[in-house]
Amino acid sequence: MKKLKCSSCGAELHIEDNKEYAVCNHCGSRYKLNEDLNVNIKLDDNMKEVLNNGLGTVKNASKVMIIPFILFALIFIAIFVFGFININKSKKSAEENREKIHEQFKEQNEILNKQQEEAKKERFNFQFANDNGTKSAFFLESTLDEIIESNKTQDRLVTLVFNGKEVTEESEIINIKHSLKGDYEVSFNYDDEGYINKIIVDKIK
Repeated sequence: MKKLKCSSCGAELHIEDNKEYAVCNHCGSRYKLNEDLNVNIKLDDNMKEVLNNGLGTVKNASKVMIIPFILFALIFIAIFVFGFININKSKKSAEENREKIHEQFKEQNEILNKQQEEAKKERFNFQFANDNGTKSAFFLESTLDEIIESNKTQDRLVTLVFNGKEVTEESEIINIKHSLKGDYEVSFNYDDEGYINKIIVDKIK
């Protein structure tokens, strides 16, 4: 009988009773006897090669599959970052626009308030515009009437300074009005805002 040796360890194979398998007493490897031993061994080696090639293919396939995933992840991250930057830019731009509009509105409001205040001041001072200078008693009476009327209707008091005495009460101004004789020098005094706050009347000797 042909002696069969184990292709794994080189030990002699023991043929089992059914003569279908041979078993290596040394390493325990089993071989089918109804096929040629060399062919069986080659088939084993081929299977190993096929298996290794299959694993390599799987690994390569995994590498190939992971590349699109990485690219997709990078694209997604880039889109997210780009969107985040654009959102921040938009928010910053919107805030800057709001601040700019607020500042413009504030400036326009200040200009309008200033114009209104100037117009109010001009209207207030205009009522006494022709009262300064040298006035006779007759014309000075109308100036005193204007002071009385202004103090009744305006939110600012005008003080009459008559011969050095300051007067604001209507009754006192009326008494001065009845005592007027001769000619008088009339001048104005202004407060810090530019409103006439005193009308100074001195008798000309």
